[in-house]
Amino acid sequence: MIKKVVWLLVSCLMVLTLIISSCGGGEEEKEEEEETGVSPETPKIGGTIISTGGDISPIDPTTAQAIRVGHMQYTSNELIQGDWEKGPAGTGETAMDWGFLGDISLLSGELCENWELPDDKTIIYNIREGIHYQDRTPANGRELTAEDVVWNIDYQFNYEGCWQAMSYPPGNSRRPTSWQALDKYTVEVKVPAGAQAIMLLEIGDNLYTNPPECWTEGDGWQDWSEVVGSGPFVLSDYVVGSSITYTKHPNYFEFDPLNPKYRLPYIDTLKLLIIPDRSSLLASFRTGQIDVMRGFGSANIEEAEDVMKRCPDVLYHKRLGNASVAGMRIDKPELPFYDLRVRQAMNLAINQEEILNDYLKGQGVLVGYPYIPSFEKFYTPLEEMPEEVKMLYEYDPERAKELLTEAGYPDGFKTTIACSSTAADEVSMLKAYLEAVGINMEIQTMEGGAFFGLWAGRGHEEMIYAPLVGLWAPFEQLCTKTGMYSNVAYIDDPYYEEVGKVIGADMAKNPDKYFKTMKEAGVYELASAWGIWFPARYSFNMWWPWLQNFHGVSWGGWANTEDLYKYFWIDEDMKASMGY
Repeated sequence: MIKKVVWLLVSCLMVLTLIISSCGGGEEEKEEEEETGVSPETPKIGGTIISTGGDISPIDPTTAQAIRVGHMQYTSNELIQGDWEKGPAGTGETAMDWGFLGDISLLSGELCENWELPDDKTIIYNIREGIHYQDRTPANGRELTAEDVVWNIDYQFNYEGCWQAMSYPPGNSRRPTSWQALDKYTVEVKVPAGAQAIMLLEIGDNLYTNPPECWTEGDGWQDWSEVVGSGPFVLSDYVVGSSITYTKHPNYFEFDPLNPKYRLPYIDTLKLLIIPDRSSLLASFRTGQIDVMRGFGSANIEEAEDVMKRCPDVLYHKRLGNASVAGMRIDKPELPFYDLRVRQAMNLAINQEEILNDYLKGQGVLVGYPYIPSFEKFYTPLEEMPEEVKMLYEYDPERAKELLTEAGYPDGFKTTIACSSTAADEVSMLKAYLEAVGINMEIQTMEGGAFFGLWAGRGHEEMIYAPLVGLWAPFEQLCTKTGMYSNVAYIDDPYYEEVGKVIGADMAKNPDKYFKTMKEAGVYELASAWGIWFPARYSFNMWWPWLQNFHGVSWGGWANTEDLYKYFWIDEDMKASMGY
């Protein structure tokens, strides 16, 4: 899905004319150009990549879930990361669209050289020697040690507000029983039997290591200028509402595994522009002021189409994004959704093919949950599904009416659905389809903050239209785990507890059993018809050709979605030759 383009080095005036023509809606045809200059596959050192971002909030990881402390994905490191050698720049085993796809074989060490699982209750992380923090007070460039890792594990599992503390509080069956440094470069974690794989990931790829003295000798990170980590970039400037600037960590420990003579990162500077106005953001990208944008079209397919039409030199890669669901509470016997036949009828009433082809303009797939095709070891194509699943994607309003009658609702029923204002159009489509079979669905539209509060607090009484979280990490079972805010159907099924046991016990040591169980669980979940799953839509990663070694990737690990910038390089000569 990446266009092949070639370039002709001409005078600056001619190039400027070409760019104005291609990005300003002028001539539709462009002369074929000759390739010139240095190959895009040749690494280039230095320069600045300009991308987009949002304000830093929060700054201190002891006050929030680590993934929300966005700067750490540039300034700090985790023990484990996505394996760059297996991505599109290497063997191509993964497109790096959705992290490691629940497949531990697609991960490699970052702070740790490797890890060991000597028995079912032990995880050993072997820390690399010679990793140094950035030269900023109070770490002052000192070496990172196993004791640092242990301190960070401790606060993540014990500080209120941290993800691990919330997810695995004392008494939780998966919470680690101990963690300690065996020596300067070895960390041992003891876990309950059956929790080894999930803890390998929670500690290895969902937890950052930072210098403890920032908190033990001070009051933490109160300002951006106090941030210090071991990561590839130093947070060097932050203008609220305007930009974030990261500069190269000159003593960074990693080298490019595919070009091992080059120390990472390649670039000198990474600048993230904060542009809340969407039209201004798009204009900045179209005019080459921004080198890369990810997620085009996730909310508006027309955006991506417009850029592709007006800027034919821009490269793109498309991936399937998150889907949404009209979730039904199946825990209340007094509600119609308690009956599987009602849930099946509601799905049969929806013309999914029409939504995909007309509303999404064909830019998506019907089955985008619980797995998309990228998760090929879990995914079951629709044509291979059992009939009770296939029927959910067929448009058959007459059969829907029959099922409603069988369930005791020959005249349909009334219900309510909560949704955010941004999803009102999609929910209105569902409402129109359901009315045709006698179901009157009252839409309760809410603004973003109020809706998020309702969703996170699980406050909906009957139905809710919400994002399907957890697509990137199906092994977390976020939509079926009892008590999770993302479990909008209020599922409480012991089957998923058994699946969770297989995940914990076999994900790392017996992957074939794990993949088989996950595949079966996906079919089981769809057959339960706990919601009306909206088709999954494509989004587009777009970039100018002077940004190289990018390949349209999104991320490679689990919870580190921005850490791949260290592998990209910039061809500033090409950028200048194109008039930018």
